[in-house]
Amino acid sequence: MAKLCITKSLCTIVFLLSVYVIEGKECNEGLPWVTTHCRGEVAQGNCWVACQQRHGMDVKASCRDIIGIPTQICWCTWPC
Repeated sequence: MAKLCITKSLCTIVFLLSVYVIEGKECNEGLPWVTTHCRGEVAQGNCWVACQQRHGMDVKASCRDIIGIPTQICWCTWPC
């Protein structure tokens, strides 16, 4: 993750994205280090694999725009 830390604010964003977010009965995690190919919010390839490896087969993978990060990131959602 050190390669992503160009500025202090970007380091903070990367750290916060790697922490689980609980929204209702779903858990979410951003994986900014995963190379993601997106079609809108639909994730392709590496994002699906990374999410499944971390959270099992019930995971959904998508792409998210995060303020301060120039590209969309891989976003995993699974039942808590």
